Amino acid sequence: MKSGKEIRCSLCREPAVTRIAYAKLWLCKKHFIEFIEKRILETINRYRLAGRGQRILVAVSGGKDSITTLYMLHKASMEMGFKVIALHIDLGIGMYSKISRETVEHFCQSLRIPLITLDLKTLTGYSLPEFVHKTRRPPCSICGLLKRYLINVVAQEIKADAVALGHHLDDLLPYIFKNFILQNLFEISKLGPRTESENGLVGRIRPLYEVSEHEIALYAKLSNLPFVDEECPYAGKKNLDKQVKEFLNSLESLHPGIKISFARAVARNIHVYKALSTTKPLKKCMVCGAPSNDDICSFCKLTNRVAGKPLGAEVRLKIRDALSSLGLLE
Repeated sequence: MKSGKEIRCSLCREPAVTRIAYAKLWLCKKHFIEFIEKRILETINRYRLAGRGQRILVAVSGGKDSITTLYMLHKASMEMGFKVIALHIDLGIGMYSKISRETVEHFCQSLRIPLITLDLKTLTGYSLPEFVHKTRRPPCSICGLLKRYLINVVAQEIKADAVALGHHLDDLLPYIFKNFILQNLFEISKLGPRTESENGLVGRIRPLYEVSEHEIALYAKLSNLPFVDEECPYAGKKNLDKQVKEFLNSLESLHPGIKISFARAVARNIHVYKALSTTKPLKKCMVCGAPSNDDICSFCKLTNRVAGKPLGAEVRLKIRDALSSLGLLE
């Protein structure tokens, strides 16, 4: 903003809180919130992410992205007639997980959103730090594997039509760009606004697909949404990912709107990337029945290494019992 002169909202002349360069607008608090909510709702409609009568499972960590996703889907569900169910996975990462769990529980209670809470230690006998210690593998790799498996089990059991993730523009575009550089073109097909359910894998939707990280942070703050502002202790940025993100941000500063145009172009051409698949149809894990590239799924392989036996079937039964007690099994 110019020194000594207060900038006014382009729509109402109230004091502006931010500038949306690609829309050539200065916006006050009220109109910024409306702008972001309209963009997210347009994304839901444009890409047909949810529809009347559907069940949408929302994976909620407690951070700004997943809390915003849950909140916006909850608002949209009241008009569009679909059901929202939240899922939180307690990974056992000390106070970070404790605060995250409490944040999600209180938020869901305030909005009367059904919440499924899975405790990794209760399900498997091991917390994420213990998995990492025993395997010596990168924490994010282990965490991703565990969460993907547990989310898909819950989605299958409650017959969800889709799983909603809090991935935003600045999460997705660097990976899309990196996969293009490395010519892993099929991987791009998994990074669009939605993926379809197939072979036992429940489809994913991304309502924040056209919203930036900065916009979400400001929206969550101005909307007084409760979220965990602390970064996961295991979070880390690879140099290439960081450099690609900085490159895309520099392009955006020079050419406002280029990132949204990029995202929309990818969405239009998802079918092209998907057609490049050379992978074989998924099998069913011989232990737990989960979709897998091999005879034994990655979750059962991991738990066999850590616990001395594959735990997929046992974990699935525990989840089924928990869902039954919540009245979420059809």
